[in-house]
Amino acid sequence: MTGRPGRRHAWGLVSTKHTGTTALLSVLLAVTAVGCGDDWAAGEPPPPIGACGGSLGTGGAETGGAGTGGTSGSGGAPANFFTVVALPDTQYYAALYPYVFESQVKWILDQREARRIAFVLHEGDIVNGDVSPEWEVASRAMHKLDGVVPYVLAMGNHDYLSSGIDDRSGTMINQYFPLAPLAASPGFRGSFAPDHIENTAQFLMMGDVPWLVISLEFGPRDAVLAWADGVVKQYPDMPALIVTHAYQSWDGTRYDHVAKPTFAEQPYNPWQYSASPPPGGVNDGEEMWRKLIRDNESIRLVINGHTFNPSTGDAAATLTSSHPSGALVHQIVANYQETALGGGGYLRVMQFCPDQHELRVSTYSPYLDSWKQDPANAFTLPL
Repeated sequence: MTGRPGRRHAWGLVSTKHTGTTALLSVLLAVTAVGCGDDWAAGEPPPPIGACGGSLGTGGAETGGAGTGGTSGSGGAPANFFTVVALPDTQYYAALYPYVFESQVKWILDQREARRIAFVLHEGDIVNGDVSPEWEVASRAMHKLDGVVPYVLAMGNHDYLSSGIDDRSGTMINQYFPLAPLAASPGFRGSFAPDHIENTAQFLMMGDVPWLVISLEFGPRDAVLAWADGVVKQYPDMPALIVTHAYQSWDGTRYDHVAKPTFAEQPYNPWQYSASPPPGGVNDGEEMWRKLIRDNESIRLVINGHTFNPSTGDAAATLTSSHPSGALVHQIVANYQETALGGGGYLRVMQFCPDQHELRVSTYSPYLDSWKQDPANAFTLPL
């Protein structure tokens, strides 16, 4: 393992100095721990990255970009690991290819024990248009995970009736994914707005370690970032993960409307979705970095979709930055929507290896039964 300065949050036990934390974590461990198996499921191809225990990927204080990844090693059966699955934009599956969406969810359910799937992150653009038929497809697929595998939804621009920058109220998501069941769970830490699922915070278990997982709306408002900052600061010793729709561009750089103000320089920045955004009404990746992520040492991962290379129709890149202490935060973008079959069903399989302090990322399509083998889609990061 590569040494790093700063506090280690990812694998140590969290502090119990916060009121009620000890009792809450006991409940979480009892009701959300995922079953464990020691081998990959029979008949399933192993990921291109070896089992936990291979060589460690390397990176500098701020490294990455499209096609950048660490090295991977080989190993036998996994010993101590768990998996988080990220679903890139499913918008065309909801609109045109529901069977692809269904294949992703079925694979997650089939693999939940063998791969020790802790939870699922949806990167946003759940649907292509804010209309009932598409929400019904998404609801039918995602609700199969209810009570089996926890999942977190991020709001994409397509999940609003408009882009979501000028009017945040136009969306059917709360009809199809009401907040109440999540709010009743023991790990729920709150939502920005009552009875709205667009911005939420919850504790989710990765093995026996709870993580604070926060979902943020597309181009989050200042008030949303202030809310999230307050939640993270309540639990400074708990590793945290942010999932939001638009944070990094396809080339691995953070969205930055000041440094790259035109569509040609950096397409699909959230600022480009309104002719005149309301004051405090939108933030791009660089603004989220400065206002929320950089100075909160507990944030270890940021996940997003949304973007794609106009030449290839997909996005797969990683940026590793440093908090002021030198502790690392990995920012990972993945999206395949403009390729065949609206993305071909590719999802991210993120294997956390606590003993090696590694995050091993691979990319698989259950529908095509195909692994992406290139370095942008199969890589190892230090944790």
